[in-house]
Amino acid sequence: MATTLIDTRKSIMSQIHASWNEFRSSDEAMELMFGRVGSNYNDYHNIPLGKDFTKDDAPWTSKQSVLEKNTVHANKLIRLYIALNIEVAYRMPIWKFFEIQSGVVGRIKEETKLLNRIQKAMKLEQQLGLDASDATKLFITQYVSIDELEANLKLKVKEAKAAAKAKAKAAKAAAAAQDKATAKAKKLALKAGVQAAKKGAKRVARAEKKLAATQAKAEKAKAKLAAKEANKLAAAEAKAAKAKAKKDRKFFLDVVKQVEKNSIAAEKLGNKLAKKTIALLKWAQANDFELEDIVNILEYEIESPHSDSNMVTIIDIA
Repeated sequence: MATTLIDTRKSIMSQIHASWNEFRSSDEAMELMFGRVGSNYNDYHNIPLGKDFTKDDAPWTSKQSVLEKNTVHANKLIRLYIALNIEVAYRMPIWKFFEIQSGVVGRIKEETKLLNRIQKAMKLEQQLGLDASDATKLFITQYVSIDELEANLKLKVKEAKAAAKAKAKAAKAAAAAQDKATAKAKKLALKAGVQAAKKGAKRVARAEKKLAATQAKAEKAKAKLAAKEANKLAAAEAKAAKAKAKKDRKFFLDVVKQVEKNSIAAEKLGNKLAKKTIALLKWAQANDFELEDIVNILEYEIESPHSDSNMVTIIDIA
């Protein structure tokens, strides 16, 4: 029986022979060759192998164009056998696709048409979520079961469409209700958001006012502290200035006192110097010195950079 496609790349006749050799041991082959009664008195070994048939007595055609044409139809049917998992016993053997009898191609097309209907019905069952039917059973009942199945599926489809329509209507109503509820919720949310924004703005304003007051208070405290520190600094500076003035006054008084002391000493020294000068003049006069010479000497000694030491020397000499 056909379990694989006919390979068009190989000899079609060799595949027919292989199919016949497998078929010849069946009861169907015995009946075909010897008739229903004759098959009881013969053995399948009496049936020739595929290669032993002559062109005139072979049960299949040997015309290449017919072989190629029938192969196309045969492979379409075999594909459906495989796809629907039709039981092998109910499949046509490959050699029969080329059997010499009228209506072979028509039979192939009829089976193909039937299997296409079965495949379509089973896909519809799958879409509707129904249990899959037995493809072989539908195939061997020859249209009775498939007609019933298609009628039942037609009703199921109609019911499914009605249910889908009702579901769509309900879904549309639910969606409309949901949209309405969503719109209302958005409106309420917007209103609540505006109110919350207003409240938030008031809270922010209060917080900013409070912050400004706190900052002003801090600035005031800072200014007060700065003023206090400035006063402390001014007081310290005044105290330091007063102490410095007191110290300067003491120094001034000490200087004045020292000046006075020095003046007194200078006055005493001057008196002493005057006395010595007079004594010197008298000595110079007594020793025949000219008064003008003595005066010039004294003037030179006074104006000299070393007048102090020279004066002392002159006075000491006198």
